[in-house]
Formats: sequence, structure tokens, C-alpha cells
Amino acid sequence: MSDKAAIESWLAEKNLSVSLEQIDKLLAYLDLIREAAHRMNLISKNDLPHILKRHLLDSLLALAIFEFPPLARVADLGSGAGFPGIPIAIARQNIEMTLIESRRLKALFLKSVCDKLGLDNCTVTHDRWENVDSSFDMILVRAVYRETQLETAVLPKLNPEGALIYYRKFNDIKILRKCFT
Repeated sequence: MSDKAAIESWLAEKNLSVSLEQIDKLLAYLDLIREAAHRMNLISKNDLPHILKRHLLDSLLALAIFEFPPLARVADLGSGAGFPGIPIAIARQNIEMTLIESRRLKALFLKSVCDKLGLDNCTVTHDRWENVDSSFDMILVRAVYRETQLETAVLPKLNPEGALIYYRKFNDIKILRKCFT
């Protein structure tokens, strides 16, 4: 099955609505990662053949279990290659996504992806999370902190009515704080 067919099938199974233009951007994003993976360590080389399922579709899983309010200010903490922030920003163009990445080369890669894909709702902050002086309506955490560390590290920058979504492992997302109605 092609990547496009797999994405369309998965979206239909999860009852998620995404345009053909957005699916094309998701596919272009995968191509950019595959191309850059040979120059820099974006994801594990062992994971590269599984990038669609383990990374892209896993990132989109949050959309199937949680409603992202329009105009929500969302942070992807420790974005790395852009998972889950970029796929969510592509699928939900009515949110403001901030990709936070402390490693310079990865931050440059993220900026390049946002430019090439025309993601006007997505910005990149090249800094450590501790130095970010903003608050967010939603914070996405994937492969950065242990669950026990999240309260201390993340909650001070989460708006009181905000949501914290923690990607514990593949196909396992936990909403640690959900205050939107």
C-alpha cells in the first residue's frame, strides 16, 4: 500500500477530515525527513522504514482523541524532527504551533520544513524549554520528559485552562491535563 493510501485509510478509520492538499503536505514532509535523514540524525535509522506508522500517524493520533480548539497556541516541546507538531500543524491549520528545539541543526531543519511546506501557522523557537518565556493553551510532549517530571517542567507554562498531551509510547497518548470544555 502506498503512503498516500495508508494515510487516507488511517484518517478514514479515525474519522478525521483532512484535505487532499494537506495529505500532499504530509507526504512532502515525509520526503523531506527521508532526504535529510542521510545528513543528520533526525530519527533512528532503524525507524526510518517505519516513519509513516510510528511517527507521522502516531503524531496525528492526538487529533482522534482530543479536539484542538481554533486559534489555540500549541507548543511541541523538544520537537526534534517535527513530531508531533508538524503533522498536527498541517492537519489543523487553524491553530498556532510553536516547535521548540534546542539543537541548532534540528531547529534549522524545522524552519526549512515550515518554509518549504508553507506552514504559516507554525513557528520554530531555537532554545531550551526552560528559557522559553511564553505560555500555551496546549503542550505536546513526545520522548522528552518522563511522566513524573512533567508537572514541574511543563505545567508552569501551560495556561490554567490548557491541556497537556503526553505521548507515552507508540500508539499510547495520555491527556494529563484537560480543561477545555
